[in-house]
Amino acid sequence: MSAEYLDSALDNVMLAMAEVQRKSQAFMEMITCGESLSTNQLMLLFQLRLAGSLNITDISERFVVTPGAASAMSDKLENAGLIERIRTKEDRRVVRIALTAEGEQRILKLFDRFSGDELTRMANHLQQIHELMNQIVR
Repeated sequence: MSAEYLDSALDNVMLAMAEVQRKSQAFMEMITCGESLSTNQLMLLFQLRLAGSLNITDISERFVVTPGAASAMSDKLENAGLIERIRTKEDRRVVRIALTAEGEQRILKLFDRFSGDELTRMANHLQQIHELMNQIVR
């Protein structure tokens, strides 16, 4: 393959990556318009809704942050009444983080301007993107 062909392919990859990142950010801004929480805080609420509960180690791994940073993010959400810390009955040292009813309502409010059909279309498109990314990143 020629150097020119490789240069062109590389430029196309970088352009596509930049556009995907820009559109992803614009999508998050569209959903969170006027929201006081950071994107990471909102994503944590989403993750908690999907998982039911997580511990600090789970959060730090999912967000690629230190356990201290995960704990600080959780503290802010707990102070806002959106999450709660729950000690397990089996081992009181183990603390799980879970959504409160207020946290659940905060998430629902973000998406209440979309119809069921719009949400289904969004989910389908995002699933297609996810599947395409799985072909690239294994």
